[in-house]
Amino acid sequence: MKRVGGLSLVEIIVGLAILGILLTIGLGYFNPDRIAVSQASEVLSSQVTRARLEAIRNNTNGGITINTTGNGSLQVWVLDRTTSNRVVLQTLTLGQGDFPRVRCQSATQTASTSSTTNCPNAGTYNFTFDARGVPQEQGRLGIVLSNFAGNFQRTICINQQGRSQVVNGTCP
Repeated sequence: MKRVGGLSLVEIIVGLAILGILLTIGLGYFNPDRIAVSQASEVLSSQVTRARLEAIRNNTNGGITINTTGNGSLQVWVLDRTTSNRVVLQTLTLGQGDFPRVRCQSATQTASTSSTTNCPNAGTYNFTFDARGVPQEQGRLGIVLSNFAGNFQRTICINQQGRSQVVNGTCP
């Protein structure tokens, strides 16, 4: 007797059950809030590097200004050598535009003393580089971004050398 090839009903059900389990496990990693927070933290971290490089390229002071009022925003700027005024190169605002699911949760500045503030109640943090790309401040800065529910967060750590990195948890 010749057997017809194909899948039996039991094999199809087992395959669908395995697929369902894998999808259930994997969907947590494709959460739009997680993706938005991760992207925003990577963008803010890269803007620190951009501010340093712009200061070197323009042979003048440059830096970032992080405003933690509301959802938070970041400005990349350089000083105009003739007028000594700040020229804003880019402004990123959290909670709108490309980052509607992200807010600034807290900011920690460590210099001679450590101070942590919740972003909606905080103010403005400056991180300035000289024309050689050396930070003017000797402290560290840590900014915690989260989704609006507050159940997922990433921390951007800026060290004394002006290098930034994105970490889970607190800055090293």
